[in-house]
Amino acid sequence: MPDFRAIQLNFKARGDGHDQNDYMVEDRINACVSCASALGLTLHHVVPEMYRRWMPLAIKSKSSRDLLLLCKNCHDRYERDATALKKQIAKTYAIPLEGKGWVQVPENRVIRKAASALLRHSNIPQKRRDDLTETVKTLRKPEWADLEWQQVLEKCCELKDQFQGPDFVEHGEFVVEQLMKTQDVRDGKDVWPDLETFVKQWRQHFLDHLEPKHLSERWTVDGEIYTH
Repeated sequence: MPDFRAIQLNFKARGDGHDQNDYMVEDRINACVSCASALGLTLHHVVPEMYRRWMPLAIKSKSSRDLLLLCKNCHDRYERDATALKKQIAKTYAIPLEGKGWVQVPENRVIRKAASALLRHSNIPQKRRDDLTETVKTLRKPEWADLEWQQVLEKCCELKDQFQGPDFVEHGEFVVEQLMKTQDVRDGKDVWPDLETFVKQWRQHFLDHLEPKHLSERWTVDGEIYTH
């Protein structure tokens, strides 16, 4: 979850390499681009970090253009729509948001539930208690040999019933990998047309669903994507 402590940002973007009419060279106020509130501001990634982090440096190092100030209320409101788009992307690329390549350990789930019942319910009939105890004891952990029974139960309550296998791949990594399969050269520089479309898709989605009334008109869907 984002940290919504109030932050103060001073935008004085006049760096080299930008057209004087470009969004990146104008002065901006420290306020939500949607409602103009100056309270509880957070930096919002228009292109979610779960995708941006896997993109080529020539794109992800340009991310300041797609970092916009939102207050907590506007951020939460938009995130519901953003999550819907992520789910759509997950379906399109057949890659769950939690990634793929998880190894399931269903027996841990059974043991965890048994341990939890023993810890939380003191009025369990003795026969049922004995059965649950035997279930917990099926787990062999030599490193737990010196623990008290109560501690063993607490440890069992923390068991995970899945872990990332050797072939695990994150959702964002997989999606970006697919988008990078189409590569071209433009003005002597590597470009990825499908990635460009993806970035613009998120920008348009942000405009369409949040309708930010206090975002500069210079911030556009077709704004620069690459550092080169």
